[in-house]
Amino acid sequence: MIRTNGKLAENLRIIWAIAAKDILDAIKNKTTMSVILGVAIMMLSSQAIPLLLKLDRTPWVVVYDEGESHLMEELGKSKGLRLLSVASQQELANTLGESRETLLGLVIPMNLDRVLEAGDHVELNGYFAHWVSESDATEKRVFFEQQLTQLAEQPVRINTNGNIIYPQPNSDGGPFMVSMSLVIAIVTICGIVVPYSMIEEKETHTMDVLLVSPASISQVVIGKALAGLVYGLAAGGTVLVFNQAMVVHWGVAILATICGTLFAVAVGLLMGSMFDNPGSMNLWFGVVVTVLMMPVLLNVMKVPSWPKIVTTIMSWIPTVALARVFGVSFSGSAPLRLVLPDLGIVVGSAVLVLALVVWKIRRADR
Repeated sequence: MIRTNGKLAENLRIIWAIAAKDILDAIKNKTTMSVILGVAIMMLSSQAIPLLLKLDRTPWVVVYDEGESHLMEELGKSKGLRLLSVASQQELANTLGESRETLLGLVIPMNLDRVLEAGDHVELNGYFAHWVSESDATEKRVFFEQQLTQLAEQPVRINTNGNIIYPQPNSDGGPFMVSMSLVIAIVTICGIVVPYSMIEEKETHTMDVLLVSPASISQVVIGKALAGLVYGLAAGGTVLVFNQAMVVHWGVAILATICGTLFAVAVGLLMGSMFDNPGSMNLWFGVVVTVLMMPVLLNVMKVPSWPKIVTTIMSWIPTVALARVFGVSFSGSAPLRLVLPDLGIVVGSAVLVLALVVWKIRRADR
């Protein structure tokens, strides 16, 4: 038992020594740091969109009017606000859930004009996306209550208590952009840090030293994977922090970040084992990123004319599955039937790629 514990401690010490060296080397490497800085700037740029939207103080209201009310017609003519009409309550929910702007949704009952003529108490149901702050929601609700009261010449109240809209797991707009940012950040950081560490080992011939040292091939791979995991988790965690208001299910989001980082690290290790110089690696890295990211964009387009086999193949691509899991973490519910199969695709792909890496390194060591 003591010997087993000692062997485990020695294995962990070797793995950590390799990982710590790679982490420090990545910090010192100017190319790696420039890529990390570039991804950080890209993430900040994506955050600029909602900030720019907030600079436009014009209040928006999304209206589903069941009876084509005269009051809504007059509201649409008012200056200092914008009104968007939708054809159904589901379309209203989709519009609120996919927007990054603070929108008030209103459902206008069929008999509103008759209620106004009778002078009865008027209360409309109002809706906000789940990420809207209480202060912003109150400001918008009060503004439109005042506008409607003025037009109706009698008190009109908007009830928003408990009327919270969550995006669908496959929503476009804001939730998709955040999911895309997460996948890009994780894949890019791991795809640069991990292979560069391996190529540098080859150029300085320290990889040969590692392979003849007490460290086994598995320990070398695990150590380098651990270094990549640190950077990948940092990248994904940063994006999640910037978009924390969008996250509903933190457990799903964190699990997706871990699994996605594991896959990205595996891809990085494979590329590092295949190339001996940064030039060739950079060329093929662009191709790999395109192959991994383009299906994520194409999948969200949902082109009806595509053959079913195309959509089926895309659904099995790890980055597409990862983006779907992040989408679920932003939605109202996260059933296991939506989460586990996609996480299985991501983790299964990572295991297959890691097995290929070990095989490739074993061949090179012969």
